[in-house]
Amino acid sequence: MKKFQLLKWTLSLVVFINFSACVNEALEGDFPQNGDIINIDVGEFRADIGFNNFTADIATGVLSTANILTITGSIIETGESIILIFENPGIGTFNLTAVAGTDNSGSYFETSQISPYVSLEAFGASGQLNITEFDIQNLTITGTFSFTGFRLAVDADGNPILDTNGDQIIEDEDITNGMFNKISFINQDEGGGGTPTNDKFFAKVGGIDFDAESVTTTLNEVAGISIVKIVAVNEAGEIIRIDIPEDLGLGTFEMEALSDGTKLISLYNPAAIGENLTSNPGTITISKFNTLTGIIEATFNFTATDPLGIDPTVAEITDGNFEVDYISSPGETITSFSAIIDGEFFGPDSISVGTSIFNGVSRFNITAIISTSGQKMGLFFPSDIEVGTYELTTSLINGSEKFSQYTPEIGVSMTYISSPGTLTILDYDVEASIIEGTFSYSAIDQTNQDPTVYEVTEGEFILEF
Repeated sequence: MKKFQLLKWTLSLVVFINFSACVNEALEGDFPQNGDIINIDVGEFRADIGFNNFTADIATGVLSTANILTITGSIIETGESIILIFENPGIGTFNLTAVAGTDNSGSYFETSQISPYVSLEAFGASGQLNITEFDIQNLTITGTFSFTGFRLAVDADGNPILDTNGDQIIEDEDITNGMFNKISFINQDEGGGGTPTNDKFFAKVGGIDFDAESVTTTLNEVAGISIVKIVAVNEAGEIIRIDIPEDLGLGTFEMEALSDGTKLISLYNPAAIGENLTSNPGTITISKFNTLTGIIEATFNFTATDPLGIDPTVAEITDGNFEVDYISSPGETITSFSAIIDGEFFGPDSISVGTSIFNGVSRFNITAIISTSGQKMGLFFPSDIEVGTYELTTSLINGSEKFSQYTPEIGVSMTYISSPGTLTILDYDVEASIIEGTFSYSAIDQTNQDPTVYEVTEGEFILEF
């Protein structure tokens, strides 16, 4: 399957960053001159962190379908990294200050496990990026940068470090003399892109309808975790945003008030000049989450407050619901089927999906075979099945039954039937012809002649029919 993925900013207070803007703005601080860039090697990325030198082992860039460029320089041994994010790249000067209503930012990670220093305007930070060369044909970029990063101090256990007044201590770090020369970047979509325009998003803010004029959905990678970001904007410029880990699944989940970029969180911004107010508390109920087609359906509610306590505004977001597609052009579907049988992995090299009619009921017949060992497993259920969990039975009577079969060696051994067992349909997209589910069962001899029992666990499948 072909997915859009983007290395995205990660910060201890994700709530300050939404969209991107390119603004010419003066910056106090030291910038290297263009001549200095010539003196570093092609592909090199360096900066000064306080009094220490930062020279990256790896430097890469990713240009997203939303025309947002992320540049990352990393030191493998220490886990340190610097991440620069800005929209509409080209030759010119870009503001890296992270403010409400923008995604532009600079971040410095001491290690991959510790919250980064981020150029948050709310803490008085500033940052600027100067692009001197942008080659969209050869996919390279050259420039200079500096920014001041801030973060909330925590101890080794993640607990806030407080000053004598009981306030959490804020730490800062200066990143200066930054430069990079002809860093290669990946263009995620050379011909434009974006998610479909028919996404649906609605909520009430303080009892007043929030009718989204635009809905933007993207799939981002943060610290190795895939995050779906949904941003809805109404005619008045108000913003509701929801970040959802892609592996969250179905069910009802509690939202976080603060995030390192990898958590389930919602925020509300009353206008472009307002503070971001985050979910505290908040819940979301996901009824559909198809990672193949990118379709998510959910309802949500949250109380939006300023996590730093600076803004006393409280907003109640209720009756929230959305249906979005975060994958603009799903690629070829990967059909898969696997299970564990008595502790051994069952990974077939042949998977077929057929249909049959029994007693007037249309049914799916799924057959998975390992040709080298002759093992075969079958899974059978009605084609009008719905998302949910079902008991697996041992026989077919009226056509509505769900059951599974396991044959240790085709033509040699008998076939064992599920008794008992469960089948869970996680997603069933008729339009996309995709069904996804899990299963587990005990496989027995239905005639009771053979006492052998095969335990089938961790069964899962994604099938195109």
